[in-house]
Amino acid sequence: MRLFRPELLERALLMMKVPDDVPIDMKSVSKSIEGAQKQVESQNFEMRKNVLKYDDVMNRQRHTIYGDRRKVIDGVDVSEQLRAACDRVVGEVVRTHTQSIHEDWDLETMFTELKTLYPVSIKLEDIEDDLPQQEELVEMFLADAAAAYDAREEQLGSDTMRELERQVLLTVLDRKWREHLYEMDYLREGIGLRAMAQRDPLVEYQREGGDMFNAMMDAFMEEVIGYLFNLEVKPRPAEPELKVGLVTDDEGTPSMWRA
Repeated sequence: MRLFRPELLERALLMMKVPDDVPIDMKSVSKSIEGAQKQVESQNFEMRKNVLKYDDVMNRQRHTIYGDRRKVIDGVDVSEQLRAACDRVVGEVVRTHTQSIHEDWDLETMFTELKTLYPVSIKLEDIEDDLPQQEELVEMFLADAAAAYDAREEQLGSDTMRELERQVLLTVLDRKWREHLYEMDYLREGIGLRAMAQRDPLVEYQREGGDMFNAMMDAFMEEVIGYLFNLEVKPRPAEPELKVGLVTDDEGTPSMWRA
């Protein structure tokens, strides 16, 4: 009542000269209180609906992340997924630095960035001597990255490579998801200010939250590819051989021994 009809409440109290701690029995005041209560309930209902809508954005993202994570934990082979991700990441890097005419290609930066992802076997001078078209260059690096992936698997062995893929995926995914949750919380805290610019905060939250999620997934895959090629893998120490034999005590009773 004090929030929605303060002038009416103040006027009624002055007319009736009723102390603050005495119940008021007046039809107009009772109706006003009832109207104020309905407004509060309606306002709270809208707030709860908005909370659910905001939570729905995170629930969709959480469903995607947890689904992928569960597959990895269950032992699903992710090698084909990572090979496709490697092609996508490498192709994007090449296209980013070769969008204009040949004279404006930034090949040195492109090579520097690619070498942070995988061991590039193509030489810069070989390309500079006879520049191919953009898509031809993309295919060259995709084939080079695929050969590097095959060489990495041959070096480690198939079983070790599959384990490395799963461990890297889970480790990077968990860290990126935690960082994304912090960023989404920060976005939600300030999204209400968009209303001052005549924008719907919920629509802005959905749009920007989706963009942030897509950017997180791109950065996640790029980091995974870099770790797969550059992470040093040390073999597990061999377990000592278990030796079993029989001995006898002073009375000639045999017993088992291990060393």
